[in-house]
Amino acid sequence: MRRAASTSEPPRRLALAALAAIALAAGCTREEPVRMERLYVFGTLADVEIRGAEPAQSSAALAEVSTLLTQRQAEWHAWEPSDLTRINAALAAGESAVAPASVVELIARSRPLAQASEGLFDPAVGGLVAAWGFHTSTFPVLTAPPGEAWLQQWREARPRLDQVRVDGDVVSSSNPAVQLDFGAIAEGLASETILEVLARHGVRHALVSLGGDIVALGDGNGRPWRVGLQDPFGGALGSVQLDDHEALFSTGNYNKFRESPTGARWGHVLDPRTGRPARGAAAVMVLHRDPVRADAGATALFVAGPSGFERTTRRLGLGCVLMVTEENEMLVTTAMAARVELLRNPVSLGPPLDLGPACDVGAPAVAD
Repeated sequence: MRRAASTSEPPRRLALAALAAIALAAGCTREEPVRMERLYVFGTLADVEIRGAEPAQSSAALAEVSTLLTQRQAEWHAWEPSDLTRINAALAAGESAVAPASVVELIARSRPLAQASEGLFDPAVGGLVAAWGFHTSTFPVLTAPPGEAWLQQWREARPRLDQVRVDGDVVSSSNPAVQLDFGAIAEGLASETILEVLARHGVRHALVSLGGDIVALGDGNGRPWRVGLQDPFGGALGSVQLDDHEALFSTGNYNKFRESPTGARWGHVLDPRTGRPARGAAAVMVLHRDPVRADAGATALFVAGPSGFERTTRRLGLGCVLMVTEENEMLVTTAMAARVELLRNPVSLGPPLDLGPACDVGAPAVAD
């Protein structure tokens, strides 16, 4: 497995390129050393900006982060040879497989979120993701989509995470159609672990972007980090401030997609209910202190679409959410509306959903 490649950059503000999530903190209130690093992992870019740490401190932290991401790629990659592809091959054959601790943790962290989202987020649909050609780093996807007969067979088999059993470090499933793909939660868990690594090395201020999904540690120049929101219709939609240990996760139809026969854009997020690309939402942004919940929540809400916005937001306990629909309409919670500075105003689909002033409104629901 390739080691995560890295490049260091001179002391200047790091442009977190993916999702146009550019750090926008204005002005300086203190002089401090800055270290930027770009890693290539998970088929995407991981950007790390560290402020206020000594060079040796930053180097040691970044070396451990690079090693960690390399190990996670070898364990989690959904289509290149990895522990996960080995596990999936065993499940397809009706066999069990020994899993590394990180995969066991992914399963455990996914279970309550899959249940709370009513299966809109479900890591067991990896076979469906592969069939639509989204097990790739090259977009747009140009391969033929799965036929209706295949989709009907998949819907009848309907692999679900609750069909996955874990006994210690052994994973098995009662359904051979189960294929695990943690693309909708892996960056969240990796981000969480990266912040732990940085803190352990004494780093107090950092901004981390994995494929454009961002987590913040401390602040930037004495002020909250300010990052951009990509407009699914092009350019920047606006910006939002991130406080210490807050995460901003987004998903949309703008980067990873394929075109329908009519020329419409089909995003990479698939609806497990239909077996087809989710429709209705063009972009979803979730701000939360738990990057794992933010990551899975963005996917679940994209699948839910405008009609399921309120129910899914409430069930997942997400206080700060913004959705832009395919019709250039907007749904937003009151807490997110208070945090976001928009550069344009999509058509509102009603007043903001009032779930209180906090981004964290409680644990995911486990029952109606």
